Amino acid sequence: MDDNEKGLPVEPKTDEQVASGSDEFSSDGAVDHYIDPAAEKRLIVKLDLYLAPVMTLIFLAAYLDRANIGNAASAGMTADLHMTSGQLGNAVTLFYVLYVAFELPCTIVVKKFHPGRMIPALMFCWSIVIIGTGFMHTANQLYASRLLLGLFESGMFPCLAVYLSTFYKREEQGLHIAYLLVSAALSGAFGGLFAFALLKMDGVGGLAGWRWLFIVEGLATVVISIAIFFLLPDNFETARFLNEEDRKIMRIRAEIAARYNGKEEFEWKEIRKAFQDPKTWISCWSQFMGDICSFGLSTFLPLIIKGFGYTTVRTQLLTIPVFLVAAFFFIIVSWCSDHFGKRVFFMLPAVLVTMIGYALQLGIPISNKAVLYFSTFLIAPGIYIILGLNCTWLLNGHAGYYKRATAVGMNQTIGNAVGVVVGQIFKKTVNGKYLTGLRISLGAVLLAGCGHIVLYSLRYQNMKRERMSLEEREEEIKNGWGGDFHPDFRYAL
Repeated sequence: MDDNEKGLPVEPKTDEQVASGSDEFSSDGAVDHYIDPAAEKRLIVKLDLYLAPVMTLIFLAAYLDRANIGNAASAGMTADLHMTSGQLGNAVTLFYVLYVAFELPCTIVVKKFHPGRMIPALMFCWSIVIIGTGFMHTANQLYASRLLLGLFESGMFPCLAVYLSTFYKREEQGLHIAYLLVSAALSGAFGGLFAFALLKMDGVGGLAGWRWLFIVEGLATVVISIAIFFLLPDNFETARFLNEEDRKIMRIRAEIAARYNGKEEFEWKEIRKAFQDPKTWISCWSQFMGDICSFGLSTFLPLIIKGFGYTTVRTQLLTIPVFLVAAFFFIIVSWCSDHFGKRVFFMLPAVLVTMIGYALQLGIPISNKAVLYFSTFLIAPGIYIILGLNCTWLLNGHAGYYKRATAVGMNQTIGNAVGVVVGQIFKKTVNGKYLTGLRISLGAVLLAGCGHIVLYSLRYQNMKRERMSLEEREEEIKNGWGGDFHPDFRYAL
């Protein structure tokens, strides 16, 4: 038991000070917390080389399978199923009904049911749904498939975000959460590329090209889900790619994290803490607003670009550079955010750039294709930066496994509830533009930025804790203030 756990007065220390050996004893009072920096760097590289591709593959499959409805719609699906634009919006909306309902429960139970089993099982189930979508003939059948797809994909992002937080320290999480959302950006690029290639199968086997889009992507996810079952470890103790020295370092890192996180056994009070914490709701506010833009972009970008007057095939190709550029800038900004230890410093400029992009979309006439297309390169990177760093900020600001898991689940549940809205605001075009959707998106970006500014006020909490006397710290610890309310905890800003 260290001094904090005993309630004895100690000088506040950062995680880095503990990791570098400034704490003399571990939690049992005997083992040095020192980690060789070179060995830790090698460990991080090993984690990155293994986990980053696996995480990217999982999330890439998820976003490809959920967003390909936009590519299919631009390639004739709505005509073949005799759907109106309003019915397409309904299909987009229905995906989020069960998706939102099951996100929080999935996040809470993923540890109990083992990530290495639960995640590939969910992937396999939704891949079967996607394959079935390629054989549907009515709008009602499509509605049913979207409901089931939402059910099986519901826990994917929050589960993976919490999963990564068990491998990486707070100051390392920005870049690694970025891997997940970069997968979403890449899915847009690959989605356009796959659509371009698979639509050439139009007529093969008597099936339309958009049907092959669902069938082939669904079969690919079946293969990926089987691979993930063998590749994804439940935790660092069961990770076959780590040796015993690596695990020893991971245990020390876990002990350091436990300084704030406390026990990892399930307790209802940890769930309540997340619901009672104002910063959880502020983060959810920003996530909801950012997701209005994200979902509109990922689902309707092919239709927005097609509205500029391009052919179906050229539309699919033009979506690819937008998402590739978004992925590139998002990775760069996420790395900088971790390196400099800043979040809001990068989030607010992203808000401004994204607003400029939407303003151009609204103000430039449809005949000016070049400027309208350029504006999508301003919108896409900004959206991913806003959402990615907001989620990282949330993970950094909640300590205690189940409090953090609940906060992430709430964040994603409330954020993804916007799916019910997006399918409705992007229903109709006026002079080739989704004016209602674009106007609401512009306002949503501004409101997300307001949430970021409010959360930045946590710096006052950091300043207050810095000024605490030893007696005040001792009193707080004795009163049971732990997790992110521990007097030594500092919020990332």
